[in-house]
Amino acid sequence: MIDLDDELAVEYLAECREHLVTMEADLLAMEKGGAAIDEDLANRVFLAVHSIKGGAGFFDLVKIRELAHRTEDALALIRAGEMDPTPGRVSVLLRAADTLSALLESPGTSNQADNTEIMAALAGLREAGPDSTGECGASKPGP
Repeated sequence: MIDLDDELAVEYLAECREHLVTMEADLLAMEKGGAAIDEDLANRVFLAVHSIKGGAGFFDLVKIRELAHRTEDALALIRAGEMDPTPGRVSVLLRAADTLSALLESPGTSNQADNTEIMAALAGLREAGPDSTGECGASKPGP
């Protein structure tokens, strides 16, 4: 578990906060770009989450690591051009960033957090993808 008196831990948490601030703006920019994915922007968001995941693993922050990993998986699909950053998808990714931020505010108790809802929403991005309102798995009626 993380020792908040450890200089390395304090630095990790500060870097995570910085990553999450830029991640929000970058995700909104990706949404605005739609299918014309800016590779540098997608890489920057992916690497921010990757950094959060790596440090979480080092400090045994299991829930943060799992959430970052699931978020990273979704971002990898966007980076690869296999999934567009639609408003619904970006909404889920922003919720994931907000959840990561909340967990990082209380790292000592983060392993007891219930991430079920956001983890399912992120999984839904891969499985069925959300419609434009951000609902996962809902199929739209045909004509």
